[in-house]
Amino acid sequence: MSDSPAVSRSPGWLAEAGLLFVVLVWGLNFAVIKVPLEVMGPFTVNLFRFAVALVTLGVLHAWDARKRHEPFWQALRTAPLAVVGLGLLAHVVYQTGFILGIDRLTAGMGALLMSTAPLWTALVAHASGVDRLRGAGWVGVGLGLLGAAFVVLGRDQDGEIAGTGLGIVLLLAGAFAWGLSTVLSKPVLARGISPIGLAFFGLLAAFPVLTAMGASGVATADWPRIGWEVWAALVFSGGLSIGAAYAIWNLAVRQIGPSRTALFSNLVPFAGVGAGALLLGESIVPLQVAGGVLVIAGLVVVRRS
Repeated sequence: MSDSPAVSRSPGWLAEAGLLFVVLVWGLNFAVIKVPLEVMGPFTVNLFRFAVALVTLGVLHAWDARKRHEPFWQALRTAPLAVVGLGLLAHVVYQTGFILGIDRLTAGMGALLMSTAPLWTALVAHASGVDRLRGAGWVGVGLGLLGAAFVVLGRDQDGEIAGTGLGIVLLLAGAFAWGLSTVLSKPVLARGISPIGLAFFGLLAAFPVLTAMGASGVATADWPRIGWEVWAALVFSGGLSIGAAYAIWNLAVRQIGPSRTALFSNLVPFAGVGAGALLLGESIVPLQVAGGVLVIAGLVVVRRS
């Protein structure tokens, strides 16, 4: 697959530097999110980090709307039901699976399992007739799913699986929900809605649900242990990992094209494994790393098919 000739090449090095920053941020997030999870319930962590994300995306959307010369509320006016539905799917269903899953898994295992999300996207797109898999595409999906099995079965030096069965199921369910939301968002974005606008208003629609899920945990949080590092982690996860990184990613899609941009996502799981090892002292399990390589190989095959 080649990028459109209309894509600007001149700022390519700057866009790729930004994407490397995004890879680092997304990889670190799997380890960083563990900090608030030690003193807060998963839904309360989501409440605080998405409050930060909502403010960040709101500022970015206001800037983007002004640059595009369109009304701030354009996304809601264009497709209100689709925006709300996608927001609930991406920010409630997916994030519930993610936060409950990562709470039960190591950062490295969580990163490797989340890397399967594009495989679920490909399968959902095929099932819905949006983008049919053929020949090599099925081989790529098979390689990716075999890699995911290696990740699940990999054991550390003590012979233990790096997480719980429920955590694995929840994170894979979250990855599937993300894949489904990706497919469903394509026709909505094709109507001219900006990606940042879709993300902001989707989160705005989902935020009351996230608040209802996390508010009760505010009173039971371990407040004496909540110091600056917990708030820093929440700002990092909400402001950088969800807000700023999303904007940089979409700017890169505009500047260097979707194909070159998508290649950088292949680095995220390995950044997550490295972050877990360096920051949390997690073991690097050879079978899981091999599984991650198979998942990435499968994604490359699917994208080239």
